Amino acid sequence: MWTADRRSQFEVEEGPLYDVLRRFVAQRPDCRERVLAPDGQPLQFVNVSVNDQLVPRKQRAATVVPAGSTVILIAPMAGG
Repeated sequence: MWTADRRSQFEVEEGPLYDVLRRFVAQRPDCRERVLAPDGQPLQFVNVSVNDQLVPRKQRAATVVPAGSTVILIAPMAGG
């Protein structure tokens, strides 16, 4: 995720995907609104890829991110 200081990579520990996202936001509170809903749950409209595999929304709660993985957050886009 590109951030205001132009960083695109962050280190987080392995674990359940939702926990990984929450730990990322703990490191970067300025990204909270783009990743988590007000209730602390990950936003459903942001696509998530783990090791180049898109994680379907219905599988996100059960997805575990292994050590050394790459997690990519893909913001929704619209336009014409």
